Amino acid sequence: MVLVHGGFVDGSGWQGVYDHLTADGYRVTVVQNPTLSLAGDVAATHQILDDLDGPAVLVGHSYGGVVITEAGNHPNVAGLAYIAAFAPDKGESVSSLIADPPPGAPVPPILPPKDGFLFLDRGKFAASFAADVPAARRSGRWPSAPARPSSRCRAATPSTNRDPMPSPT
Repeated sequence: MVLVHGGFVDGSGWQGVYDHLTADGYRVTVVQNPTLSLAGDVAATHQILDDLDGPAVLVGHSYGGVVITEAGNHPNVAGLAYIAAFAPDKGESVSSLIADPPPGAPVPPILPPKDGFLFLDRGKFAASFAADVPAARRSGRWPSAPARPSSRCRAATPSTNRDPMPSPT
C-alpha cells in the first residue's frame, strides 16, 4: 500500500493509518510530496512505486487524490483508493473543483496567494482539517497552523488522466 498525503500537510498525517496497517502485516509506504507542483508530487509517487517489487494499492487523501489519479497508470498500481479525496476528471483541477461548492459544503480556509504559494487561515486550520481529532491531540504539534504552504500552481494544474486504471475485461 502506498499512501499519498493532501495539501498543506505532510506524510506524518498518515501515521495512525500506517501504524494500524503495518500492525496487521501490510507493507506500507508513505509518499512525502515536495508540494511545489503536481508533476513533482507525481514524480515522488512514481519513485516509490518504481522501488516496489510488486503491485500496490495507491491511496490518496484530499489533494492526494489528484496525485493518485495522475500516478495511477503506473505499472505497479493494482488499484486506487480515494479517502475524502479529490477525484478529478480529465481537465479538472483542485481549483476548478472547489470554485463553486454546493450550499453548505465545507470550504478550505485558503488565503489569497503570496509569492506563488497558498496558505490556510491559521485560526480556522484545526476546525477545517482536524475537527474530529481529540482536542488534546490537536493542541500538540500543530494547534492552529498548517505544516506547510501549498504551491498555487498545484491547485490549478488540470488532470491529464480521465481513467487512470484500465477497465477490467
